[in-house]
Amino acid sequence: MKGYRLPLHSARDICTNVEKRLTNADVSEDVGELLDQALDLTARFLTDRADLGASAAFAMNRVCREGPIRLTTLAAKEGVSQPSMTQLIQRLERQGLVTRLADPDDGRAALIGITERGQTLLDDRKRLRRERLATLLATLTSDEQCALWLSAQVANPALRRLAENAGCPAEGSAAHAAEAGTVESRPVDQRKVFG
Repeated sequence: MKGYRLPLHSARDICTNVEKRLTNADVSEDVGELLDQALDLTARFLTDRADLGASAAFAMNRVCREGPIRLTTLAAKEGVSQPSMTQLIQRLERQGLVTRLADPDDGRAALIGITERGQTLLDDRKRLRRERLATLLATLTSDEQCALWLSAQVANPALRRLAENAGCPAEGSAAHAAEAGTVESRPVDQRKVFG
């Protein structure tokens, strides 16, 4: 995308009023709509659901991302009961996708880790999603592709931060802004850079 000049869009395409004091409802509505569209696109068109169910994929992705984890912790983070997670992990173990490892901090406990076969499956699923996305992106104009790419560059650091904060209590000014029902709008040079 080097050297590409993004054309200006009409006001109805992009809200450029950054001086407006945004409310949490404003942000939640627009970001929520974006995430709903992305989830629908991913679930319906990009993901191959034949080889792995959603619960299994979510659990395996967490184990892959966070490293070996206790089953009880995995169940809590995934929002399912321990017996349900136990059944899921047993199925994944039988398929050779995860394994139990000794917990170095507690010899009586075990950690759930991803196997090489499990990692290969996750990598293949990600590659397939990217291939399907590339096919869909080809249906957009070059201007639309550039706008989407630029939006991703801006949104990804904040989305990563949201994912990290999911399930964690809000702290500091974020908690204060949430209580006040507004989102602070500051000049670009005074904003925190995420990521």
